[in-house]
Amino acid sequence: MLIYLAGPIRPYNNRTMRENVDAAKEIALELWQKGFAVICPHANTDLPTELADKLCNEKIWLDGDLEMLGRCDALVVLPGWEWSKGTQGEIEFAKAKWIPVFYYPELPQLM
Repeated sequence: MLIYLAGPIRPYNNRTMRENVDAAKEIALELWQKGFAVICPHANTDLPTELADKLCNEKIWLDGDLEMLGRCDALVVLPGWEWSKGTQGEIEFAKAKWIPVFYYPELPQLM
């Protein structure tokens, strides 16, 4: 089962970008260990913010994320999603495409 892991990347509520990326990567590893294949956009964009913004604008990153999400079997949403407009958009996209949405620590059953 292919899982897309969604959650805040940019700083929010006294959390740094590094803390958000590290937390997502830790949960992605946990999901891999449980037998899921995981797309973790936090790892794809694990660059200094100023470098990531220079290489591609935010729309390019977000459009690419939705392209990947559209090919997944489920969306797992990280805590703090309420602070991320990008994550909220990914949730809406998944629901519109009938992709099941789970809020970590809730996980789908392996097929």
